[in-house]
Amino acid sequence: MLRSIAAAAVCIGLAASSAFAQANAPANPEECLKTAFDIAQVAEGKKLPEEQLDKVEELLNRMESHCDAKQFTEAAAVATDLKSMIEKP
Repeated sequence: MLRSIAAAAVCIGLAASSAFAQANAPANPEECLKTAFDIAQVAEGKKLPEEQLDKVEELLNRMESHCDAKQFTEAAAVATDLKSMIEKP
């Protein structure tokens, strides 16, 4: 799943910048997917335990669904949950 989000972001032509650059709800699907891609990149770099990685993938799927449905506030809420999960020790 992490790779599919990365591939989707590349296909849309998005360039990765700061992993957590978006503090507010994204304004369009491209920004939303870029945020998901950035979070996925950070998660990959953290080398999370398998159990935690499964939860991250589940939340990334949910976030991607919200992005596709243009439910940006909901996607931002999931992004916040993901960031908290990835950042905790």
